[in-house]
Amino acid sequence: MLYSKSCRSQFYLFIFTHTCNCSFKRNLNMKGRVSFILTLLFSCSLIAQDGFRIPPYLQNPAPEAMSILWFSEGSSLGYLSFWKPGSQAKTTLTSSPVLAGTLAYPVWEDTTFFGGSAPQTPFRHRLRIEDLEPFSYYDYMVVQGADTFRSAFRTAPLRDTSIRFMVYGDSETEPESMGNYSNWPDPVTGESRNYLVDQTTGYRNNLDVIRSRDPDLIFIAGDLVQHGGEQRHWDEFWQHNTSPESVQSLAGMVPVMAALGNHEYYEGRYLDGYRQPGSERAVNRYLTYFEYPSNGSSVEEQEGRYYAMKYGPVTFIILDVCNNSPDGSEEDTNFYLLGENDPGGGHAPDFGIGSAQFLWMEEVLAEAQENSLFTFVLFHYAPYSSGPHGYPPGLGAGEDYLTGIPVRQLTPVFMQYGVDAVFSGHDEMWERSEVIGVETGPEGKEELHAIHFYDVGTGGDGLRGPEAELVNPYQEFLAHADAPESWEEGILLGGGKHYGHLEVDISPLNDSLWQAILSPAYVFPLWSKEDSAYTGFERRMYNDKVMLQRVSVDSVHTSVGIHPDALHLNNFPNPFHTSTTIEYHLKEPSMVRLTISDPAGRIIRYLDTGMKSQGDYSVVWDGRGEEGYEASPGFYMISIETASGMLQTLRLIKQ
Repeated sequence: MLYSKSCRSQFYLFIFTHTCNCSFKRNLNMKGRVSFILTLLFSCSLIAQDGFRIPPYLQNPAPEAMSILWFSEGSSLGYLSFWKPGSQAKTTLTSSPVLAGTLAYPVWEDTTFFGGSAPQTPFRHRLRIEDLEPFSYYDYMVVQGADTFRSAFRTAPLRDTSIRFMVYGDSETEPESMGNYSNWPDPVTGESRNYLVDQTTGYRNNLDVIRSRDPDLIFIAGDLVQHGGEQRHWDEFWQHNTSPESVQSLAGMVPVMAALGNHEYYEGRYLDGYRQPGSERAVNRYLTYFEYPSNGSSVEEQEGRYYAMKYGPVTFIILDVCNNSPDGSEEDTNFYLLGENDPGGGHAPDFGIGSAQFLWMEEVLAEAQENSLFTFVLFHYAPYSSGPHGYPPGLGAGEDYLTGIPVRQLTPVFMQYGVDAVFSGHDEMWERSEVIGVETGPEGKEELHAIHFYDVGTGGDGLRGPEAELVNPYQEFLAHADAPESWEEGILLGGGKHYGHLEVDISPLNDSLWQAILSPAYVFPLWSKEDSAYTGFERRMYNDKVMLQRVSVDSVHTSVGIHPDALHLNNFPNPFHTSTTIEYHLKEPSMVRLTISDPAGRIIRYLDTGMKSQGDYSVVWDGRGEEGYEASPGFYMISIETASGMLQTLRLIKQ
């Protein structure tokens, strides 16, 4: 189904609805009905010629610029106006529509699903708004023929600004996902069973939760669609992410950025599949929809397949690891695609040591280490996994021809430059792994460092369990095993693996200390005990929050000097009115002291002291001091110290 107010969808819906309506039949004779239908067809064709195929959405954010893209049914000009909220001064730009030939429906898809009447190829509109103010809101409106779209966006920050972004993977949209229930392996018996809602509902609910959290950015770790070469699958992706109604259009308010997955390289079930040149035709659909900062590649076709983006305190580095040379070797992640250096290969860039993408990556990693507080890397194939793509490369038993293991060769470089976390998907599980090593700073200083590797592939497709034969020695959390299900009278009350995403909040604790809290969120389906019916959903969190801290000194960051997992400190809510819950985690036994201090640094409350074993702890502060007096509204500091000299602090606000 397309978004356009096209004749086809509205006409068929109208005929179906009204020919089933007896009063309509009685009130119009045959001649009148024919005349009315012809009028409807004519009016619809006018709208189809001018209106949106895909409503406007945001791309390539920068402190002083934003790109807005949309697709129309016809070739008429589009008009974009933007202004600061409350301002009467509006600027209007005119688009130059270009026929998006890469988005034409393949003949086989037209014949199979549309009976030879597939929608015509749309026109692409792209406008880059420049000379904007950093991290500022702007209202905008796009007029395309008879359609009007209104929304707002915010530009990227320059540096020291709190931000929130979301990451998920493997939405794999397709029309067939409606009514298709994912296999949901039982965590105890391993038996196959169906998930509680279908894939379409799961993905839609996941996006609803993301929208409710008001993120600044959204990243997708590949496999956006089921088949990159099937246009219907892209139609459904944008149906979820955009909408003619601005309040429902997530991509119309928040830039949605992505990494290429193996499914974006898959042309279609009836054509070449992964093989070139079909894979290139599939990727060109992806590249038509998205706009990214230039990577400066000497190969024009590789622009947009990998890129880096500075956004406030963070550098995001997005890689394409969907293929590598030599083909079919232990270094290859896709045995169906020839590498860029193989005769007859396509433009899927190699990622291995010495490749052009690798050399580019080293440069941007070094720059990020010196100029950003946090560095995050995004790509599709999970290097550390207990899922089906965690087997070594190969075509035999116990091997996988779409494996993520070859990507591990990048880990030493990530470690050297202090990458904080790597986000991937591919195995359609919620799994976090951790690799410990040594970061080498710009001046050669070495510090203990940990990289968190996430598989966030629970966007809206499968919900897999681990492979029985595989052991991931780096695994720290797996939803399948570490979130036990709780049932009562056939109703799931809690736990389990579900559709979800990672929420990352980055904010300053004081003038020099910054933190990033990585919170695994999932969308829990709610059911009625009375009639065992699905009634809605709610946002819940897995018990695997990770907190990273960085010290900012003259635009150069260093680690806090402790292992990120040795000591966790967090509290919620913040700000709070009457009470707040303070959580901390010890990775090893230690004597601890947990205190609350006022703005002058005076300790007003000892919350927890004594010898503690390894584990998680939770304390509630009721907003009162040591003598029982109620603390006045304002800023306070939570501090936790251990006998080994580790110290962490958090700032909280009492309202």
